[in-house]
Amino acid sequence: MLVANTINLSNQQVFAQYQKANQQILDVRTAVEWSHGIAQGAHCISLVDIQTQNQSKLAKLDKNTTYFVMCQTGQRSQIAIAQLQQLGFNKLFHAFEGYKKWQEQGLPTEIPNLDTSSVRYSRHHQLHGFGEKAQEKLTKSSILLIGAGGLGSPAALYLAAAGVGTITLIDDDIVSLSNLQRQVIHTTESIGELKVESAKRQLTALNPEITIQIIAEKINPDNAQALIAKADVAIDGSDNLATRYLVNDICCQLNKPLVYAAVFQYEAQITSFDFRQQNSPCLRCLFPQTAGFEPENCSTVGVLGVVPAIAGIMQASEAIKLMTDVGETLQNKLQIIDLFDNSFRSIKYKKDTNCQHCFQNSNQD
Repeated sequence: MLVANTINLSNQQVFAQYQKANQQILDVRTAVEWSHGIAQGAHCISLVDIQTQNQSKLAKLDKNTTYFVMCQTGQRSQIAIAQLQQLGFNKLFHAFEGYKKWQEQGLPTEIPNLDTSSVRYSRHHQLHGFGEKAQEKLTKSSILLIGAGGLGSPAALYLAAAGVGTITLIDDDIVSLSNLQRQVIHTTESIGELKVESAKRQLTALNPEITIQIIAEKINPDNAQALIAKADVAIDGSDNLATRYLVNDICCQLNKPLVYAAVFQYEAQITSFDFRQQNSPCLRCLFPQTAGFEPENCSTVGVLGVVPAIAGIMQASEAIKLMTDVGETLQNKLQIIDLFDNSFRSIKYKKDTNCQHCFQNSNQD
């Protein structure tokens, strides 16, 4: 661990000096902390941005300026000073008492004019391996969510909260009372309303900074290609094989990543098909189509309400990883979660060289 080599100054000593020319308080706390107040005139840069050497933020600092480095209580500021010294900043003093005492001492403060997104997504910004770069990718991304029901509800909520720039919802169904046991994006007041309209209202209330587009139709061979072509990632929240195969085939054809999930009673299955990769298998490799077969669904055999919630949230997680290239996805792995006995299994699978769809498609690339 780096050790700061600097002089400690009390808040009163800092106050007596910091408003002189080429002298400034440097606040290294987080955006959430800044939103509650900073020392008047302070320059804000988080410790994470210093540690990760965020060049867009560091470029705003001047090595000829004297900085009084401050955090909340004097701990993070020591780390920040040591890091900044490694980067060639030498005119640094430690405001060791921190902002908490600055406020208690009645020294001048102000509420900074922050970009609201820096506060909203601050936990992503602070997340090692994610940060502002991944968040910016999310903000610029577009996702197609097929179905606003049991899987689509939790997926949509968490994708909206995460800041995905554009979410397109397609579903022609209306909200019914039996939906509310698991489709948590809808409320009792939504009964009789189109699911996409109910969902849009909730998502907009959660995050008005993103764009929600709704289509009150079923996805079908006439509209699937145009809709999927506009998306960076597709999430399949449908409940029938015909739709699942259709979405799979179009995503494969267009090289668009697809996140798949299905639920049955107490069990959830989740996987991803990253068709940007030439050797990606497809849904037909995992579940070859059988003429006349249609599995039972929730309306006939029931489902524990939290099962689609877990599956939908995992779909959202997979989509975020695919859009940001952060973390390992479930490509080539089928994750099976059984809440009846709390078992978790991961089954590996690969491209079927006899698959008449994805194998031929990959050979055409």
